[in-house]
Amino acid sequence: MDPLSVAALGAAALTQGIGFLYGQVGELLRRHRDRRQSAAAAGPIEIPPAEEAGQVLAGQLTAGPVDEQALDQHANQLAKLWGLLAPYASGLTPVDPADRQLVEQVEASRRLLEQIYRQHITFTGEQRPATGVPLDVQHYGDAGQYATQVIASGERAVAVGGDITGTVTTGDQTTPGERHAADRPSPSGLG
Repeated sequence: MDPLSVAALGAAALTQGIGFLYGQVGELLRRHRDRRQSAAAAGPIEIPPAEEAGQVLAGQLTAGPVDEQALDQHANQLAKLWGLLAPYASGLTPVDPADRQLVEQVEASRRLLEQIYRQHITFTGEQRPATGVPLDVQHYGDAGQYATQVIASGERAVAVGGDITGTVTTGDQTTPGERHAADRPSPSGLG
């Protein structure tokens, strides 16, 4: 899947797509939280209905249970992406389809939802399988790894893979009270 598919959408369609994803992720995370807090919760977590926001979809979501193992595995990533999309979903920040970072955040959110829902989520105007078409999860790739890269690529972010060891030194390295003679003020204050 290529984030350029989402980037090809106009600003209005991308804004609607963000609204849809934001709503789905938020509701899914609420259901996940409620399930974890209530030991008496019965039945599986169901895919939230698309409602009015689903008008942006090419096709319809197929109702049914989510892949709860995938939801457990990706809940933290979904929460981070939900937070990254909030300013756009609320209208506080204008949506720009040329903003590569935003487009990748939208694509990462969609990929995780597709993996959890086990079906495609396609916006009107995209050239990919329609919403609701079953997803072959085994051949889908690692949506979680992609989401981790996207989340880590934000401003002032540092993404590191593998194990890294070493020392980081910052700021003034003198111990409080340990100044060199040249740094001390003279007794008369004249330097």
